[in-house]
Amino acid sequence: MNELFPSEVNRALSDLKITDLTPIQEKTIPLILENKNVMALAATGSGKTLAYILPLISKIIGLPKRPTKILIITPTKELSEQILSVAKQTSRYTNILCTSLYGGVSFSEQEKELKKGVHLIVACPGRLKDHIEKSTIDLSGLETLVLDEADQLMDMGFYPHLKVALESSSNRKQTLLFSATMDEEVKLLAREFLGDYETIELEANKPKEIIEELFCPISNELKYPFLKFLLKHKKIKSCLVFTTTKEEARTLNTYLNEDKYNSSVLEGDMTTHQRKKSLLLFKEKKIKILVATDIASRGLDIPHVTHIINFMPPPSTDSYIHRIGRTARHEKGGMAITFYSEDESYQIEGLKEGLGSVIKPLKFKEFNYQLRLDKKSLKII
Repeated sequence: MNELFPSEVNRALSDLKITDLTPIQEKTIPLILENKNVMALAATGSGKTLAYILPLISKIIGLPKRPTKILIITPTKELSEQILSVAKQTSRYTNILCTSLYGGVSFSEQEKELKKGVHLIVACPGRLKDHIEKSTIDLSGLETLVLDEADQLMDMGFYPHLKVALESSSNRKQTLLFSATMDEEVKLLAREFLGDYETIELEANKPKEIIEELFCPISNELKYPFLKFLLKHKKIKSCLVFTTTKEEARTLNTYLNEDKYNSSVLEGDMTTHQRKKSLLLFKEKKIKILVATDIASRGLDIPHVTHIINFMPPPSTDSYIHRIGRTARHEKGGMAITFYSEDESYQIEGLKEGLGSVIKPLKFKEFNYQLRLDKKSLKII
């Protein structure tokens, strides 16, 4: 087992059948154990969560639950729950208590849990700010603050919330920033709040080489029939289908259900309970298709996803990289298929420039591109 970690952590890793560290983990873990401030940039699916969870829980084993020792800030409820799950799994043989804070669930129940004391908190910015302003959380004795998916935190306009949290934990000993991409806003965050820090960068802005990428020109009216063709032709067992808007996601999922496909939907207007239910059905393989907006493009680790289908082209190169990073998890292979109409060709040109690679259009000879359409096909857009 790994000599960097105490026996309790190694025992949990053995249960999880984790024997080797990924490159980002090898580079960041020693620095975190040395209490260095770190900015780590790595591609989605590279193992960033364990890169900070493993050393942080190793450092606080045996410490009292008050005050809170570790705060991890992340942009979405889904990612918060996933990180919490990783923290609980890897600390199962320790005294460490973990919880999450996000909106859509009882504030008072969260307050009760915080009063009892907790070593590690995973929080979304809005609910965290509420707890800080109402003095229901004490960050004065924080050891380490982690900003996970920092680029998305900034993209979603959470800077004012982050500033409140960072200023409320000004006595912290260590700050860690993890991101898949580096832009001026992330650099600003690092300059303002990390002090002296080490930078680790591992090809953060490129898709994994083990993902086969296909780009398929198709008219908007034929996208739904083409999706059904691929589900059969490619013998797809587990896939994420991305749309641009919430309405598109709901409509597409309705059509799939009407046509007896085993699917569910994940979009931002759903309640916390509904989103959890959809994700659980997908994770437990009770459905094979999850139709989602970009809410599912970050951080979600579902190892059995074999295909990503961009029903609508992603709005940016970063979005594309994050979307397709939901497949080929843990070094398994995967396939990403992007649909685009003639009107959407400009987005593919933007991708080509952003990725710095050649994108070749692909047509399937088995698909009837002269297909006569029914009303359902016409309603999807």
